Amino acid sequence: MRHRVAGRTLGRDTKHRKHLRRNLITELFRHGKIKTTEAKAKAVRGQAEKLITLARNRGDAERLLELVEEGDEATLRRMLTNAQAERLLRLHQEDDVEGLEREARSIAVHAQRLAAREIRDRDVLSRLFHDIAPRYINRPGGYTRIVRIGPRQGDAASMVYLMLVEGEEA
Repeated sequence: MRHRVAGRTLGRDTKHRKHLRRNLITELFRHGKIKTTEAKAKAVRGQAEKLITLARNRGDAERLLELVEEGDEATLRRMLTNAQAERLLRLHQEDDVEGLEREARSIAVHAQRLAAREIRDRDVLSRLFHDIAPRYINRPGGYTRIVRIGPRQGDAASMVYLMLVEGEEA
């Protein structure tokens, strides 16, 4: 029984599955659209969306500083961990501008390092934080779409396109 067992094994051992997911996510962010089997697309979709959310929420130090200056505490607490939000708000109350900027930059760098665990290509990582994530600033989720394209010729595996949805340009 598979009770309380998360994730899809895709008929591969752990290392192979991990590298397969990494490669699929990297290619999705590089090209914006990949052709793969339905099972692989469903296995990768959640992880890709979490990376986009991470880049969208914590990847832009300037945006974090703007939210602190506006006093939008609710948005900060939703986007960041409690400790990160507390540090930013405390530094703002103390009028420590230099410390506030340093903390916002450290949050953004930490987000990039978290994403770099999955995306090993620096160009694709930069594209995620500077091109892809800003498109979805006002979108609360659902950054990917799966479009079925029919069975594969050789083994009749269900093939799909996994693609990033179009977001407003920021």
